[in-house]
Amino acid sequence: MKQVMGWISQARSNIKTIFGMPDYEKYLERHMSIHPDTPPMSEKEYYLYALKNRYDSGTVNRCC
Repeated sequence: MKQVMGWISQARSNIKTIFGMPDYEKYLERHMSIHPDTPPMSEKEYYLYALKNRYDSGTVNRCC
């Protein structure tokens, strides 16, 4: 059962990546491993940060 839950979590993360959605859980894991002494952004702050980086960079890749 634990292995199935791991697959589901990985599939969820992959789908978010494919559609360009920010993955807060992956951010938390990375943040805690690199900056354990600083508090992470809230989910809302992270989402707004990811949107700003994606659309304000001037390099939006899209089909239309």
